Amino acid sequence: MMEALETVWGLLRLLLALALLAFGLYCCYIKYIHMKYDYIPGPPRASFFFGHLSTAWKIFKSEEVYHDFMVQWAEEYGPIMRMNAFHKVSVVILSAEGVKEYLMLPQYPKDRLVYGSLYNMFGVRFLGNGLITDRDYTHWHKHRRIMDPAFSRSYLIGLMGVFNDKAEELMKVLEEKANGEIEVDMMNLLRRVTLDVIAKVAFGLEPNTLNNDLAPFPHAMSLIAQGMTDTRKPLFKASEVSSSLYAFPGY
Repeated sequence: MMEALETVWGLLRLLLALALLAFGLYCCYIKYIHMKYDYIPGPPRASFFFGHLSTAWKIFKSEEVYHDFMVQWAEEYGPIMRMNAFHKVSVVILSAEGVKEYLMLPQYPKDRLVYGSLYNMFGVRFLGNGLITDRDYTHWHKHRRIMDPAFSRSYLIGLMGVFNDKAEELMKVLEEKANGEIEVDMMNLLRRVTLDVIAKVAFGLEPNTLNNDLAPFPHAMSLIAQGMTDTRKPLFKASEVSSSLYAFPGY
């Protein structure tokens, strides 16, 4: 009996020693990652292990706008920042030139987990395997060349009539609301104008969301933005957003 207990105790001590060794090695690896990438500017880590996750969690808990903090950090640390979480390092790019370079050049691989989460959102197809999410550069480049003519200068000049018409519609809506008493949600109006322009020039549709408050497109876009924000929240319960997304299966 005593021999059995000693054997069990010896095994437990061995397991404990292995666990401590693994924990120590993991701590050393995290420290190595910190030393390797700390040359990239960024806000201070709130925790050695959790990195910036604890800061993000406090922001989400207080129901403040996370992107406002990102803008503040960008003003302080620059448009390219480092964010840590355990042994993972994320580089946040907030400049148009940086985003363009990252998306266009093949030497910047796209993270499988991050871009895989954009394929579906809460079990509903979102961006799929499109130009934004495609991780195969050869496949992406082939489809990007198909889209190139749509962004040529001569083609865009031919669309100026549509752009001007939608701008005039926006001005009429603003004139109707410009009585000094009505609060105007400019973000919502600009989103609707953008949707109307894209629908017209790319698909030949006239959703007229600028003058139709019941149009489903703006609500779907707002719901998508909410879903993209909520996916970043730890332990977020997706049931409410998921059920809402199913109401817009085409988006």
